[in-house]
Amino acid sequence: MDNGSDSIKVEKEYWKQNTGKGNPLIGDHIQSGGHLSNAPFRLTQAPALDALLDADHYISFTELIQQVSLFNKPLSLAAIRFMLENVMLDDREVQALSSFECNNYCRKRLFHNSHCEILILSWLNGQRSKIHDHLHSACGVKVLLGQATETQFEQAENGHVYATQSILYDTAQISVSQDNDIHQISNLQAQNKPLITLHLYSPPLQQFHLYSLEESKPILFNAQQNPWYYEI
Repeated sequence: MDNGSDSIKVEKEYWKQNTGKGNPLIGDHIQSGGHLSNAPFRLTQAPALDALLDADHYISFTELIQQVSLFNKPLSLAAIRFMLENVMLDDREVQALSSFECNNYCRKRLFHNSHCEILILSWLNGQRSKIHDHLHSACGVKVLLGQATETQFEQAENGHVYATQSILYDTAQISVSQDNDIHQISNLQAQNKPLITLHLYSPPLQQFHLYSLEESKPILFNAQQNPWYYEI
């Protein structure tokens, strides 16, 4: 699992080879608790790749959606980190996109195609994900508000999982993981503070295991059976 200790270099040639031409039509909707609603943005023209690779250039949230729609194959971990490092959301956008629920953290789907999925997750204090992996997908998480706690796990020889370390991610920090990496995200801040995170999956998460500290055999979950809402 990569928490950003290694420097990531994304070559221009990679981007040019892995993005399609034009701006494919995609739906401008979001998903919250299994329901669709209108998203507060509409696609126009994607920014030039050279501008994205400029160290002084930051992309807006709308530009992020536009850019990932151009890819014609799944993104690498390096590309996911690059996109999340360079996207900037202002306080108004974060507030408009976030939504909290009392019983569980809230997931909103902001974009989805065959190569990529983007969601925003809103966590009240004390809420956490289940222990899970990301089968056949790469995942990047950027903290938009607050501080996230990521606990990483390994499987023992008898099949049980055990925690290996916990890492704190402050606002604007990023964690990336893939495939069989096992982790849990939690909001454990003081003073009842909320947490908001931006998630990018490539390809979209279709299958994953849910793990329990009490059981040695994880449960395989197929998101295709319930594509609009699943809890991890």
